[in-house]
Amino acid sequence: MAKRSSHHPEPHTDKPTPQARAKHPWLLHAVVFVCGAVLMGLEIVGSRILAPYFGNSIFVWGSLISVVLAALSLGYWLGGIMADRWPRLSVLGALIAIPGILIGLLPFVYPAFNRTIAASEMGARISPLIACVVLFLIPSVFLGTISPFAVRLQARAVASVGTTAGGLYAISTAGSIVGTLVTAFYLIPVMGVSNITHGLGLTLLLTAVVVFLGGHRPGRASLTLLCMGFLLLFVVWDARTRAAEPGLILDMDSFYNHIHLADESGTRYMDFDNLRQSAMLLSDPWELRLRYTRFLALAPAFRPEPQRVLILGLGGGSFPKRLYRDFPQVVVDVVDIDPEIIAIAKRYFQVPEDSRLRLHLRDGRRFLRETTDKYDLIFLDAYNSDTIPFHLTTQEFYREVEAHLAPGGFVVSNIIGALRGPRSPFFRAMYRTLADTFSTVYVVPTYDGGGAFLLSEINILLFATRDTTRMTRAEFMGRVGRVGGKLVPASELMEYASHLLEFPIATSDVPILTDDYAPVEVLRAS
Repeated sequence: MAKRSSHHPEPHTDKPTPQARAKHPWLLHAVVFVCGAVLMGLEIVGSRILAPYFGNSIFVWGSLISVVLAALSLGYWLGGIMADRWPRLSVLGALIAIPGILIGLLPFVYPAFNRTIAASEMGARISPLIACVVLFLIPSVFLGTISPFAVRLQARAVASVGTTAGGLYAISTAGSIVGTLVTAFYLIPVMGVSNITHGLGLTLLLTAVVVFLGGHRPGRASLTLLCMGFLLLFVVWDARTRAAEPGLILDMDSFYNHIHLADESGTRYMDFDNLRQSAMLLSDPWELRLRYTRFLALAPAFRPEPQRVLILGLGGGSFPKRLYRDFPQVVVDVVDIDPEIIAIAKRYFQVPEDSRLRLHLRDGRRFLRETTDKYDLIFLDAYNSDTIPFHLTTQEFYREVEAHLAPGGFVVSNIIGALRGPRSPFFRAMYRTLADTFSTVYVVPTYDGGGAFLLSEINILLFATRDTTRMTRAEFMGRVGRVGGKLVPASELMEYASHLLEFPIATSDVPILTDDYAPVEVLRAS
């Protein structure tokens, strides 16, 4: 029998030899999971880094998402190139350590940088986009290189590349899900933005240490540990040496707002991101301190002696608690979606809670759908950062509000906008939407409707009713005089009533806002 030639080629196989397989597959799995979690944690906390300076609008989220996606695209491409040229764990460790340092240092940099960009007045679209590019692009690019690099290190045979890539990208995505949920659901209200950001950087540095040790580079691991030590020292030093803000009571993040609470010159102020929300005179907690809250006292002139009142948006509770005190017969329901705001209003703004002043933790629109009560006055004063949540601005929402009005009832809506000019589309769209639902809408700006205030952003109150009979300014001032001086002195109320506008509001160039189309951020940025 003829022997088989020893030179006959063996059948081709793509099965890797044991020596060809990755040495630490568990390490690569852990790396892509952690880096995916950190990237999405950074994106979630990034919205809070930007909100105090640029608001919490769709432009902020659009900038964040687009910058992260662009960074991932660039990172995937660069990661593949580097993995082919330098397929070593030590290089992977460097790709993790560099964004760790950049992210860990962000809290020392972003406040001053964001203030500078916000002060440049480049617009509601460009300002947050530039901030996102500068603050988040480079570290996100580095994190984007990790998955393709890990695929190159683990896949040692062509036949296994697809399975390896699919598995590692699946693990990275699982890490992104965990990072998103943990940051959004737990870390933000517990740790604060700066601590979370420092923590994300330290997590990457610790991961890099493990990778360097897995690649038998103890020197680089030691250097990375040294960087971690210096970062921790900077964090501790900054916390101890940072000058405390005079009068600061709280500076915290809730699920819905960045809340800043401080006492200044005898007044307690609460801000949401970049919007002044509430104020209370410490020597007289019942006093209506903010100008627009004093104008709200005009409402009983439209609907005298109300029995049931609904207020959407609590803030510091200045107006509801004053209603509660000055109208002994009234029952006030106040609705707010943020549990921290309710707790702060009760603890720091002396808002009572009993059978006549009832605080409800709920979304305003959901509350309307669930209650069967009718109200004499309904106040709409729910602001999220610098704008009204879009679902509380629409035609469908106003119809739900209208269904809960008692006969002769009024809706009072607080809007921040301009009466005319380039900044007026938001106010005029809100007016048009309200007028589409109610027969009569009165406009009362909190400053004289002439001169510079005509083009400036101010608080504007809209009073809407189903009654088709419209009062003139003189008739309204006469009614105010007969109502008396509850909430604010009668003479002051007369002056506020004189602000009632009698010229028409141009609405032909603005839309009626609907659940399907309510671009409130775009209208405010116009």
